[in-house]
Amino acid sequence: MPIEKGKAGLRMLADAGMRKLNISGGEPFLNAKYIGEIFKFCKEELKLESTSVVCNGSKVTEKWMEEYARYLDVMAISCDTFDPETNEKHGRGDQSGQGGHIPHVSEVVDLCKRYNVRVKINSVITM
Repeated sequence: MPIEKGKAGLRMLADAGMRKLNISGGEPFLNAKYIGEIFKFCKEELKLESTSVVCNGSKVTEKWMEEYARYLDVMAISCDTFDPETNEKHGRGDQSGQGGHIPHVSEVVDLCKRYNVRVKINSVITM
């Protein structure tokens, strides 16, 4: 959806009483600039009290945080296990050669701390 159309819809929701926005579903950071601009709009224009996102952390970058973290209150990061063997069983092993999902989640948590974004870990209990 074009950003102006998205903003118009959010303005209607805010006019109807919306105070918080949470973006989730799929991987929101596949279109990182778009959601960054949406959070910025919600904080600067709509004056929402809270914005949050649920993501897997794989596409979160320091550049994005530098530009948009001030408009984000909470980042929920999906991480079903901190056990590399269980991640491998679930098909989330390290194909990147860069350490895999678990170390990257830790990096994103560190970014959130650095940019004053609260962190929530979303997990499905696994064995």
